Amino acid sequence: MDEYSTFIMNIDDFELFDSHIHLSVSEFDSIRDDILNSLKKTKTLAFNVSETLEDSKLTVDLSHYSNNLLSFVGIHPKYSSSNLNEFDKFFTKNIDSIDGVGEIGLDKTYVERGIEFDSQLITFKHMLDLAERHKLPVSIHSRDATQEVLDIVSSYDLPCIILHWFSGTEEQLKKLYNSEILISFGPALVYSKSLQKLAKISNPQRTIVETDGPVPFSACFEGKIAEPSFIPSIIFKLSNLWNMNFDDTSKQLINNLKPYISVKTKSIQ
Repeated sequence: MDEYSTFIMNIDDFELFDSHIHLSVSEFDSIRDDILNSLKKTKTLAFNVSETLEDSKLTVDLSHYSNNLLSFVGIHPKYSSSNLNEFDKFFTKNIDSIDGVGEIGLDKTYVERGIEFDSQLITFKHMLDLAERHKLPVSIHSRDATQEVLDIVSSYDLPCIILHWFSGTEEQLKKLYNSEILISFGPALVYSKSLQKLAKISNPQRTIVETDGPVPFSACFEGKIAEPSFIPSIIFKLSNLWNMNFDDTSKQLINNLKPYISVKTKSIQ
């Protein structure tokens, strides 16, 4: 086993990253090994996020097989009725293998499905408490609840806040321009005029990219499930919107993570 595959010292060892992918889910079972090999060859860092306790267990297990994965564990708002005591036991037992908390957050569209907003608030704040206590970054889902999320996180002392798949308003984005909060854009940016309008006015020093795989994307992606190989297309679109070349844009995105994200040195099984 070569040195790169055994140890990753810091984020400078990577050239690309995917800040939000659900790599532990069953949709990736048949191609997961290929993706892990590709991450290594392309020096891509992937933030492997979770939605449930079971997802979180798989995420931690998977982290032992690749230096190119950061393990984010958490309870998604659509599963906000989950047993938080059981999650806490898992979290405490595996803290040394946990790099962040996510996917967590709020989503008002779920209220119509019978998932009470108060229940979401309880779970979200519980997850934020864990992240604050252990000084971990968070990856946040905020669909139709961006302002509520921003109001809540303002009272927490967190090393890094990522607004996954930013879908807030232009006004909210402008208010975040000089904040420490990172906003993320995914594959839909390549073809969505509304997202392009937002990305064009986003702060290049506070913007990052993601795939949200295994979500499928249309247009040029032909309905395929997202994977890290989509990342260069997103960077290319950002480079056009910001009038920067691809390499400079890619370096800027990596630099945006450096103050907030640490990569643990670990041995691979």
